[in-house]
Amino acid sequence: MVSEVAEQKAAKLRETAAAFRAQAQELEEKQARERRENAQRSFKTFDSNKDGSVDIAELKAGLESPLRRSFTKTLQARMGRNPSKEEVDERIAGLPGGTLFPEELALKLIQTYDQNGDGLLQQSEFAPTEELRTRLENLFSQQREDERLARMEERQRQMDDKMRPGAGAVVVSPGDVNDGPATTADKALSALPYLLPLADGIVFAAHLFGALPEQTAWAQPLAAVLLTLRSLPFATLIGFFSLSIGSTNPQVNKLVRFNMQQAINLDIALILPGVVGAITGAVLGSDAVKLAPLANAGSDVVFVALLAAVAYSVGTSATGSFPNKLPLLGRLNRENPDNELEGDEE
Repeated sequence: MVSEVAEQKAAKLRETAAAFRAQAQELEEKQARERRENAQRSFKTFDSNKDGSVDIAELKAGLESPLRRSFTKTLQARMGRNPSKEEVDERIAGLPGGTLFPEELALKLIQTYDQNGDGLLQQSEFAPTEELRTRLENLFSQQREDERLARMEERQRQMDDKMRPGAGAVVVSPGDVNDGPATTADKALSALPYLLPLADGIVFAAHLFGALPEQTAWAQPLAAVLLTLRSLPFATLIGFFSLSIGSTNPQVNKLVRFNMQQAINLDIALILPGVVGAITGAVLGSDAVKLAPLANAGSDVVFVALLAAVAYSVGTSATGSFPNKLPLLGRLNRENPDNELEGDEE
């Protein structure tokens, strides 16, 4: 009896597995059929001269239009408005080769699908437009990575050429830019600039420390240090200008320069809530005390946001990565590697 039940369960499992396999096969066949149909439609669109094959010129003509739309959307997001046709054309002209679709990438894309090696794409070799775009984006990414590695290798070669025979030291001229990987010392130095915004922002912590003395006891020593720094004559002003100068020194590692600039941006951002509080107090006079709960809540939010930004920046820098994901502030940083990449694309 038990064996019969087990056999029935096994049979049901086999039936279920067979049904799943059939469904999977049906889905694969459906996807393959849809891909062929999409590829056929794309081929008819790209084959402008109707000669039964797509060459490099036809491939570029077919893909440049959607590439231009995508590029325009990216430019619109970056500029905050709709760019004119002339502005788009000007940005495209500034790209390597003066085009969105360089000839060498078009050739690589054809070689990816060219099964018979004739340098043309037949209908049986063609792919849907979206697949072609995705493959082209991968080729773009690979090209940028190859260029980045080539720049790093060239920089390393130049530094090796400046090695003094037998001295074991590198002679770095003032024009050299320290964009190499961050050392342990660089990662540690990246945390120091944030003492500036913390020293200027500690005033926003007064209510939080007073309302939660036990929960904030761990931060009391740091608060004492920050208040001491703040009390020194012109300490924060000197720190601000020192960071401004240091962030433009090409011999300082790029990660440290980035964090110097980001600390400056954070410090500048703290001006706004301070100005709002001062104006509100001046306008309302003695009635400002009625808004004390709102002012305290605002101060708490500002200080907690500052702590979160500093913690993220220091933690990310400790891994050797750029903390460039802070809303707005990261993109304002002139040392942002994403900005450098965008500049290359433009």
